[in-house]
Parts: sequence; structure tokens; C-alpha cells
Amino acid sequence: MTDGVTAFLARPEIIATSGRLVRCTFMAALWEIWCSRNKARFQDQGMMAKHIIKRTMLSICVICISFKFHKVPQPWLAALHQTEHDMEELKSRTPTIVRWITPPSGRLKLNVDGAFMRTSGIAGGGGILRDHEGNMCWAFARAYHNLNSSLAAEAMALNDGLSICYNKGVSKVLVETDSLNILQLVTKQISSQWDLTCIMHDIAVKSLNLKAEIAHVPREANRVADCLASSAMSCPHFVIWSSWGDLTTTVKDPYHLDKVGDPSIRS
Repeated sequence: MTDGVTAFLARPEIIATSGRLVRCTFMAALWEIWCSRNKARFQDQGMMAKHIIKRTMLSICVICISFKFHKVPQPWLAALHQTEHDMEELKSRTPTIVRWITPPSGRLKLNVDGAFMRTSGIAGGGGILRDHEGNMCWAFARAYHNLNSSLAAEAMALNDGLSICYNKGVSKVLVETDSLNILQLVTKQISSQWDLTCIMHDIAVKSLNLKAEIAHVPREANRVADCLASSAMSCPHFVIWSSWGDLTTTVKDPYHLDKVGDPSIRS
């Protein structure tokens, strides 16, 4: 079976719509089986073939729309056909395609993330700065101590990322975080907690000096920073990498996926 799967995935790039649909269906089915397995194992939810098939078909619908597949064969159209009721359900439940987007030419983008384990109190933050081709300029990871929330870790990571940009002379940087609360704090849509007042002031000052534009993105579009933040919790020192070759394997993999524009399916 392993050899068969490897041979299937290693075939030359498929141009025909039917061939691309077969490959996408195969990958979508694997993904839904994996998700269902995890829910069964960690959330005590039963694995049902009917549910897996339905989620796979929804994913294929999204892929056809997102990648603008043309000349879809009639059997596929029939299989993917939805009633009016199903289409309403599709709008509310359909997974979406998410990918990291490169910044405009001549601009740099900073992705940051924080991680916090409430049971142990261990926290960390990480970030990566990339150019318009997806090439890494630098990345960092840092363990944090004496924090009491994931929000504090997110704020520390954002502050560290902006500090490195400032020290390296980077300006007009685009910043992405998957923490909506951090964005709301920065834009003053919500008030900061007393213990975050000082660091949020630092972030505001640095953002102004750097002319930073901060935006919220789904976690799937922030996977490199997420991996850096997770690995940071075991880092003994504040680490800054200047070459992607020095990154750990767990970070290299999502870095390469982002660079080639590999999408994630967000349920």
C-alpha cells in the first residue's frame, strides 16, 4: 500500500481537470480521515464514514471554486451537485482554503505567535520576517517566564518581533498575528488588562516608529510562527536565526510549504 500511495503522489504534474480532481479527492479524504481519527481519539467522537465522505465532498467543492477548475467532467458535477438547502448549509459549514500570502514587492512581512501551557505555566514566543518571494530574513524564538496567560505570550512575541525589526533598521513592516485579541488591543477596540499596560504601550510606540501595519490572520496562515512559538518553550536562550538552514525540522517543513504556496483547509 505504501508503494502504491507513493507512486500515485509521485506521478508528474497533472494538467487535466479530472486528474487534478482525483488527486485532490485523495488528499482531502486522507485529511478528513485524519481529522476524524483525532476527534475519535481525543474528543470521544465516533468515526462515521458518512461524515467523512460528506466533509471530503465539501472540501472538493471549495477546491473547485478556489482554484477555478474548468471543464469539470459531468460525473463530477453530478456528484458535487447540491440542492438549494444543501447550498445554504454549505455556506455555513464549508471549509475554506487558507494560505500564507507573500507581501507586495519591496515590502517585508513579520508573522508572530505566542504559546502558553496553563498547566505548567511555560510560555514562549516566536516570529519570522520574510520578503515578497517568501524568503526568510530572520526568525526568532524565546521562552518567557512568570506569565499567566496566552494573551501575555502573544503580546511578548509581538513586542520582540517589533524590537528586532527596529534594531535591524526595518520599517514599514507588515505584521500578522492569529490573535484577534492582540489586534483589538493594539487598535484600542478593547481595553488592556493592567498587567499588559506597559508592554502594550511599548508595542504602540514601536508600531508607530516602524510604520507597522498589524493584521489578523487564521492560524493556518501563521503556521511557521506557531511552530516557532511552540519550540520556544524549550529554548534555554533568546535565539535569532539569520538562515533558514539553521531552523529545526519542525519549522523548516511549514516554512517550505508557505514558500511554495501550499494551502491549508480550514474547517
